[in-house]
Amino acid sequence: MLSRISLLALHVEQYHIKDDIYVATHPVIPQQNRTLRVRARRRQRRRASVTPRWAGNIDLDVGGTVTNAGMSWDHSLAWVSPPLSGREHAEMRVQAYVGLDVAGLSSREEVESFVATLGFRHSHTYTRTGHLFHLPVPGQTTSTLHLTVTRILSPDDKHADHATEPYLVQLQPGKPVGAVASSRGEPNLQDTMRIMQDVAQRIDGLEWETGR
Repeated sequence: MLSRISLLALHVEQYHIKDDIYVATHPVIPQQNRTLRVRARRRQRRRASVTPRWAGNIDLDVGGTVTNAGMSWDHSLAWVSPPLSGREHAEMRVQAYVGLDVAGLSSREEVESFVATLGFRHSHTYTRTGHLFHLPVPGQTTSTLHLTVTRILSPDDKHADHATEPYLVQLQPGKPVGAVASSRGEPNLQDTMRIMQDVAQRIDGLEWETGR
């Protein structure tokens, strides 16, 4: 399946993220929590040589921890909404993410300290590692779809055997999508949902599910 997806992709890259989820009681809506996501994404600092867009087979054996001097971690902070429950969102899991650009905070420790001062408590952590495929959007030159094929690792999975564990395959827009039509001709939310379903149906071995 991975080789077939690669034939459709504009670009393929390693994908390794660690998400820490924090929650706090909503001050206005009873019995509802607010959610913050602190994401750390490992990126390669620079490439020493140019390699083909696709070379060889993908190895997703991620049972160990790799330390690479050429890697760095980027940190981001975002509010995460509960899944939207409108009729127009019935075909997939739709959530709003609002990124927070906290000036002056660069390290993970500083971001976590800032989150604690807001009254949020840590809920859980998970790590996803695998590959990210950048897929073209038909009729668009500035928009792409991001398809990830990953394994989910918990903090206790360092010595687990992942040989028979299934992959998690997720498809999402490559950049924020507006709820209404854009004056620049970019697809809105409803257009993007339809495009994502069409793209998923063209990939053998994938079956569309709502994610709910």
